[in-house]
Amino acid sequence: MRLLQLAATVLALGSSVQGAPAHEIAPRQASVKYCDPVSTICYSEWISPERIAFRTAIPDNATATADFDVLVQLQAPKSVGWAGIAWGGTMVNNPLTVAWANAATVVVSSRRATARTYPQPWTGATYTVLGGTVANSTHWTVNFLAKGVSNLGTSRLNPSSTAASIAYAQSNQGPSSPSDPASRFGIHNTRGKFSHNLALGKISNFRAAVAQLASEA
Repeated sequence: MRLLQLAATVLALGSSVQGAPAHEIAPRQASVKYCDPVSTICYSEWISPERIAFRTAIPDNATATADFDVLVQLQAPKSVGWAGIAWGGTMVNNPLTVAWANAATVVVSSRRATARTYPQPWTGATYTVLGGTVANSTHWTVNFLAKGVSNLGTSRLNPSSTAASIAYAQSNQGPSSPSDPASRFGIHNTRGKFSHNLALGKISNFRAAVAQLASEA
């Protein structure tokens, strides 16, 4: 029995190392706590109807009166050409994060739109892609540090919020030049809005977690 349990554990870890989903990716209507079985980093997780997992971790000492960094893990089926996040809950005048697979890795692009038009590249937020980022035959996963996304212009994300309004969108079609973060991409196939429990993703070891993933990049 112990040998069987050990073999199952090794297989599970092996799949996770290769970038395979470590648990069932099923749509969720509410955020839950998720701890990555490989890195052991814990996040607040929400999963869209398209089975796109959106996970965030933030410093436990973050406040609503100052900008704070966000550690993000985004995981999507291979059929998703691009996935995007609107941090303020709407597309217009908010930091937009768009990600897509590029060969065996993933590209993250910073965007912003001042109207309901095509979002242009934006330098107001920066992203550092970290270790554990991979694209394979079934899905793609990206770990990245986001700076500037908590500042919504006229307001800020509240790190203690249990119901932060965040919007997402996705397309079945990838960008025209997937290796270029400034690439053009088509309109979304589906979109939605969800209430995300930011507070659930507070972790005391935030800096260590980022350093851990950075060392694996």
